[in-house]
Amino acid sequence: MSLIYSVLKPLLRAAKPKRAAMTRNDWMIQAKKIQSNFSLVLPEISGYEIQEVINEGRQCVIISRPENHHQKAVVYYAGGGYIRYQLPNRKSIRHYIEETGMDMWIPLYPLFPDNTMFDAVKFGYALHQEMHAIYSAENIAWLGFSAGANLIMGLGRYLVHKNYELPMPNIIISVSGCNLHISEESRERMKQLEQKDVIFPPNQIELFKPIFDPDGTLPHYITGCASKDDYTGFPRIVLLYGSDEIFSAEALEYEKAFRRCGVKDYRIHIEPNAFHAYPAFTFTPEGKKGENQIIKYLNHERSHYYDK
Repeated sequence: MSLIYSVLKPLLRAAKPKRAAMTRNDWMIQAKKIQSNFSLVLPEISGYEIQEVINEGRQCVIISRPENHHQKAVVYYAGGGYIRYQLPNRKSIRHYIEETGMDMWIPLYPLFPDNTMFDAVKFGYALHQEMHAIYSAENIAWLGFSAGANLIMGLGRYLVHKNYELPMPNIIISVSGCNLHISEESRERMKQLEQKDVIFPPNQIELFKPIFDPDGTLPHYITGCASKDDYTGFPRIVLLYGSDEIFSAEALEYEKAFRRCGVKDYRIHIEPNAFHAYPAFTFTPEGKKGENQIIKYLNHERSHYYDK
């Protein structure tokens, strides 16, 4: 455990009870406040091209280096609980692009409460369709953090549901994703992780359900259930979790699901003494290590096992 993480732990833990007590109305108020103050500021990075495109009426930022010739792309779905975007910092943007030779697409996908999880997936589907006019499927990668990880897993399952009207990307990298539906085994493992997780209580899934699917009408292939969902035809896939987060309890269910569905190339990694969405927070040693892990996967490091 790094010094920075050890200092942050008590501060994060102090806010945990308040977060656990938030109702759907509390989330709506917080979301509206955050979104009303949000403005996209494009970073100026010497030697990089930065442009905005509009897809489905929403912004997507594309950052690239001219010498890469726009042959490969990573689509960066930021986290933020479906109420905000935690966008990559300038150093991370350069790191991903320089180390992989990829263009970086950063979609500002639909947010709660004006939109549902399904709206975000439909947006991702339209964006994926648009990208095929520029890149071949084997040169597209999806990278998602937290809510963004939920989105790309739902998007992959949506492609399965639609009988692969569009081809899968080359790789899906999901960081600290969760589902709205979990097995009893996962629920018990979450309870065992309660003391380690400084952000989420063990019943966080039950708290999320009335917020994001209050009437229970969203399809399960969107909201997710690792023990039951269909992952047949999924491409190379990497799931990353921190050992100190309750969502890592789903790792075993994903392992069984990938085997059940014949996923040929997967890795599930739980980083010791690391926190929720750790590769996004590169001001910590854990975050720097996680970002380097992701870059290795984007550069086609192959593996096929559950790594705890």
